[in-house]
Amino acid sequence: MATNNYHIEKIIDSLANYGQTNFITRQELAAIKHYLHPNEYQIFDLYPESSKVILYKKNLPQIKLFQINSSISLRHQDILGTIYALGIKDDTFGDIIQYQDKYYLFLLPHMTDYFKYNFTTIKNTPITLEEVAITLKENFSQQTSRVEYIVSSLRIDNVVSAITNTSRKETLDKFKNKEINLNYSSEIKPTRILHEQDIFSIRKYGKYKFNRLLKQTKKGGLVIEILMYK
Repeated sequence: MATNNYHIEKIIDSLANYGQTNFITRQELAAIKHYLHPNEYQIFDLYPESSKVILYKKNLPQIKLFQINSSISLRHQDILGTIYALGIKDDTFGDIIQYQDKYYLFLLPHMTDYFKYNFTTIKNTPITLEEVAITLKENFSQQTSRVEYIVSSLRIDNVVSAITNTSRKETLDKFKNKEINLNYSSEIKPTRILHEQDIFSIRKYGKYKFNRLLKQTKKGGLVIEILMYK
């Protein structure tokens, strides 16, 4: 493997030596697929379309789920920012997801005590972590809102330009700078045609799914439905 794939190599080594990985992102999963045969691993999804997964060989990974209790309303970015401020590695915790006005956090078992004793405040407000049944994750799903755009074609550069309201040059710069990911890969051409259920992200704008083509306008434009992840 090339030197710049050292991180991916470490993940693959972990799978080989321990039979499973820590939490990995979908982008990391996309990179790993270039090096491993599908028969060499299985994918453990935390819930449908979770941002992180765990790869394993035989035994299902053991993970724990915690409800974050606070006297104030929390925001995803505040929770994540506090965790990063503690110097906690990204691969030791899974998705932070909101469900019925509460936030939940997936953890590897060996990290639970560390989180309980160190992850105790958010924005100077005390919090507690309450372990809940892992089966609760079966109710989780990514929250989205539906937005319609009119584009000249289903090329991804046209769709990105419509979402970001930027010029063609600015849009192409986003591709050159690898600010666009399609199905968790940044190795894409601006001319790539989007297909229904394709997932893409735009740095500083968010994550989206091309849901469907709704209709064609009288002037030949295409009305498309985009799901924007919250």
